Amino acid sequence: ALKRFHGSSEYRREMEDIQQECFALDGEKPKKPWQLFIDRSVRWQLISVIVMTMGQQLSGINAMYFYTTYIFEQAGISVEKTPYMTLGTGGFECLAALTCGLLIDYVGRRSLIIGGYLLMALWSTVLTFSLTYQELYSWVPYVSVTSLFAFVLSFGLGPGGITNTLIAELFIQSSRPAAYMIGGTISWISFFTIGMLFPFIV
Repeated sequence: ALKRFHGSSEYRREMEDIQQECFALDGEKPKKPWQLFIDRSVRWQLISVIVMTMGQQLSGINAMYFYTTYIFEQAGISVEKTPYMTLGTGGFECLAALTCGLLIDYVGRRSLIIGGYLLMALWSTVLTFSLTYQELYSWVPYVSVTSLFAFVLSFGLGPGGITNTLIAELFIQSSRPAAYMIGGTISWISFFTIGMLFPFIV
């Protein structure tokens, strides 16, 4: 599998890294989630995962999905076609996340994450103005639709495609299960918080 994934010239180095890690962790038991919080050697890795996971949920991507039907209706798309457009938005994000996987090694994780959040901020600003002034001109609702798809694309190419892979890259095998548990818990707590507070914000 490694040979097929990395190529015949690179898989041996990957195999050696895996074997070295296995030998180094021989006999070491998997860590518990609370052990990671008191382990200073993984403090910054854990902080990075928590901040990135919270940022992914608090970025507004779920709010965008919540308002897709409204935005499409304002753009003049018929009610019958709106569910298909919403489905297309999700497919667009999946395609962007897959593209992100191909670009990670060429562009770099830092550039994709920072660039993704900056583009999301830009397109959410454009979307805010287009929704505010959409009744002034007939073409403004189409700007809203374009901004929505661009926002989803920016999320998939940056935070959406990278955040979930960070844990495997930042933690060794004995710490990964606990790190995934912490990351998943933070993600769902953030999602629940957004779901409860967002109706009061808008």
